[in-house]
Amino acid sequence: MDDRGGLTAAPASARIEVRRLPSTPDLGALAAASGADVVWLDSSLPAGSPPTAHARARWSVLALTDGPFAARFRHETRRAFVETTPASRSWFGGVATAEGSDRPAFAVLTELLARTPVLPEPVAGCGFALGWVGFLGYELGRESGGVDRTAEGHADADLRFVDRAVVVDAAGDAWALALASDAEPEASARNCAWLETVTAPVTRVDVDDVAPFLPGPAPATGRVTRAAYETAVDACRAEIRAGNAFQVCLTTAFAVPPVQEARRGPARDPHLTEYLRLRAADPVPFGAYLRLGPLRVASRSPERFLRIDASGTVSAEPIKGTRRRSDDPVEDEAVRAGLAVSAKDRAENVMIVDLLRNDLLRTAVPGSVHVDRLCDVETYASVHQMVSTIGAVLPAGTSRAAVVHAAFPPGSMTGAPKISAMGIADRLEDGPRGLYSGAIGYFSASGAVDLSVVIRTLVTVIDDRGTVRSRSFGAGGAVTWSSVAADEADEVETKTRSVLAGVGAVARW
Repeated sequence: MDDRGGLTAAPASARIEVRRLPSTPDLGALAAASGADVVWLDSSLPAGSPPTAHARARWSVLALTDGPFAARFRHETRRAFVETTPASRSWFGGVATAEGSDRPAFAVLTELLARTPVLPEPVAGCGFALGWVGFLGYELGRESGGVDRTAEGHADADLRFVDRAVVVDAAGDAWALALASDAEPEASARNCAWLETVTAPVTRVDVDDVAPFLPGPAPATGRVTRAAYETAVDACRAEIRAGNAFQVCLTTAFAVPPVQEARRGPARDPHLTEYLRLRAADPVPFGAYLRLGPLRVASRSPERFLRIDASGTVSAEPIKGTRRRSDDPVEDEAVRAGLAVSAKDRAENVMIVDLLRNDLLRTAVPGSVHVDRLCDVETYASVHQMVSTIGAVLPAGTSRAAVVHAAFPPGSMTGAPKISAMGIADRLEDGPRGLYSGAIGYFSASGAVDLSVVIRTLVTVIDDRGTVRSRSFGAGGAVTWSSVAADEADEVETKTRSVLAGVGAVARW
C-alpha cells in the first residue's frame, strides 16, 4: 500500500513514457480519429475570466481506452462488471474479469484503486498520471442513503483504466503519455509505438465545418409542464416549512430531438460534431465529451465537485446562484451586481457550503476543513454564477473512493440535509436522473482526483446501429422557503439555453 490513497506501490520496472509534442494537437481531431471509446476532459475559459477560474481550467486530457493495459469497471442494474486484458490483469496484480456481482459500486472502486500501482505525475503541475476516467451517475447515491433507483438506458457508473493519453495545458504545451512495464514487454512496445503516432501535428477541425442544418429551433420537450414544475416547487416549500429540509434541489429533464448535421466534419461521430460546436460557443473549465459504449455525453459544466491532489489536499467548489447574462454591458454588470448581493442566492450557497464541510469532515483530518472563499461571483459566456471554495486535508493512506463516497452525490445537486432533501426530490421528480447530477473526471494513478458536477450536459443513448434511443438534458435549481415558483422555473429555462441553443433546440414545457 501507498500513502497516496491506499494505492499499491508500482514495480520498479513500471513507468510512464512521456513525449513532449512539437505543437499543440487538436484534441477534437484526435478524438474523431479514434475508433475506440474516449474520455475528453476539456478545459477552457471565456476572455476576461477571473484569476480563480484560470487555475481550474489549466489542463485538458484526452484519454484513449484501446491500449493494451486497458480495463473497464461499470455498475449497471445494481451489479458490478469488471473487464480486463491479459496485460491489465498482470498490472493490477491478478484482478480477474467479473461477469457481474452484487457488490456496491464504491466498494469495487475502492478495491480497484487499491490494486492500481502508484505512478508519479509525469508532467509538473498536472495531476493526471494515467488511471481511471469516466463517470459516476447520480443513482449511486443509493449507496449513501439515497433512494434505491438505477439509471434508465445506461450504467450508473462507467470508469476505464487508460494507459494512453494526451494532456494539453492552457498555454498550448502538450505531452503524450503511455504506460510501460518491463513485466509486459509486448504491451509496452505497443504503447511506445503509439507514442510516435501522436508526435506529428494534427489537422485542426474547423468549427465552420461542423455547422448544422437548422431550419429553426427544434422543441426540447419537458418531462413535466412548467405548471407542474411550479407546483413541485411549492411542494418543496411545504416540506421546508414542515422542517423536513432547508433546501431541496428540484430538477427536471427535457427530451432533445436529433438535429440534422452537415455532411462535413468528423462524420465518424456526429455527436462529437455537436460537442465541437458547443465548446466553441460556451467555454467552461469542466467541459467533457464521453464516448463510452452506448453513451455520448456532451458536458459544458462550470462546476468542480472535488479535487484531491496526490498529497491529500482536497477542495470542493459548489455553485449556487445563476443569472443569465445580458448583451448590454451596463445591464450585464447590473445583473452581476444583483447576484452578488442577493440574500436568497447567498443563503442557498452558504447552506451547501455547510453541507460540503460536513461531507469532507467524514474523511478529513479533524480541524483541517476550512472555507477559502464564500459567495464569489464568476462570469461565463452565458451566465454569472456564485461560487465558493471549501478545503480540507486527508490523513495519509485515505482511500480516494472513500472521500468521494462520503460526499456523493454532489451537495449542490441534492439540497440539505442531504438524505432528506434527496428523498423529497425523488418523490417529486418520480424518475432517475441518470448521469445528470453525478460526476465526470478521473482517479489518477498518482493519487490525484478531479471530478466535475454533471450539469449543462446533453446525454445521448444509441443502439448498436448508432440509432439514437434517447437524448436528454437535465436542469433544475435550489428551492428554499423564500423561493418563488415562477422564478425557479425561469432559472431552469436559463440553464437550458447555452447547450440547447448549440444543438438547434429550445426548451418547451
